[in-house]
Amino acid sequence: MTQFHWPGFDSLGKLSAEETAELAARVADLTKAGLPLASGLRAMADELSGRRTRRVLHALADRLDAGADLASAMESQGRRLPLCLRGIVLAGLRSGRLAEALEQYADLRRSRVELRRRLWLTLAYPFFLFCIMALMAVMTRYWVVVHFENIYNDFDTCLPAVTEFVFYISLPLMWFMVSLVVLFALIPLLLAVSPGIRWIWPALYKIPMIGPLLRWGNLSQFSRLMALLLEQRVPLPDALRLTAAGLHDPNLARGCRRVAEDVERGQPLCESMDRRRQFPASMVPLVEWGQRTPALPDAFRATTEMFEGRTLSQGSLLEAVLLPIMFLFIITFIGLLVIALFMPLIKLITCLSG
Repeated sequence: MTQFHWPGFDSLGKLSAEETAELAARVADLTKAGLPLASGLRAMADELSGRRTRRVLHALADRLDAGADLASAMESQGRRLPLCLRGIVLAGLRSGRLAEALEQYADLRRSRVELRRRLWLTLAYPFFLFCIMALMAVMTRYWVVVHFENIYNDFDTCLPAVTEFVFYISLPLMWFMVSLVVLFALIPLLLAVSPGIRWIWPALYKIPMIGPLLRWGNLSQFSRLMALLLEQRVPLPDALRLTAAGLHDPNLARGCRRVAEDVERGQPLCESMDRRRQFPASMVPLVEWGQRTPALPDAFRATTEMFEGRTLSQGSLLEAVLLPIMFLFIITFIGLLVIALFMPLIKLITCLSG
């Protein structure tokens, strides 16, 4: 009998990005200071309030006390710890630069969390205003527009074009706005319960202003992970697969795995990336330079800086443009509604009083 499995269940016992970054940073500090990892992890667990994190830290400490190394102890936690982190720990132990690798990984996770937090803060207030607009559209349609339409029909009033336009578009506009609110509210839920669906992220990338910010952020994460793993002398195909395991975009992760297969067959990395739609053409020349030099980690660091710069500029553009657009839309909506509904009413009252 096949056991039921839903991808969203995988994240229930898994450490969050913040918790993973904190774990990597603490292990890096303990390693640099030369302190025992087991006792340090237990002390760290006593300082934290999250039950899930404490359970993982105590389990790691128990495995270390039993004689296992850090990589084996993390491997025993299964899906609780990201596969990418386990790969970085193993690579760091082999290269003798574990603390440096974990510090870079912690910085990567924190930058990802900060980008996500900044995006939510940027979108929260406009989304709230749009919800208010959708509520206003519903109330206007059923408590204002319908009554005015009945009044003008009863008196057989000759309506101007703007009023007829408002009567015609009020119902479709209401359903359009309500549908958008429901859609944008369901997107985070869909990403949480079905993280492996590949079509979601390419669809999100097509949203004006928001899509490029998400894409450059994911590509920046890809480049930083690749640079980190290659600096630890992880073989290129393994680095691509570990990077794929650490990405939020399953479509980009699929591209990484296919590039890894091409590289194992002897195809140059730049040529394989050039054939994949997941990777923009602007990063291919840098990767080609890195292979030719050879300085592939430096090439991925350069692409990281490029994508991070685009992310910051796109975020600043979003903050500067989105809110004024929302206010302009609200003012236009209210102004058009008042003019369209009350212009014929004033004319009707004037005719009746005369």
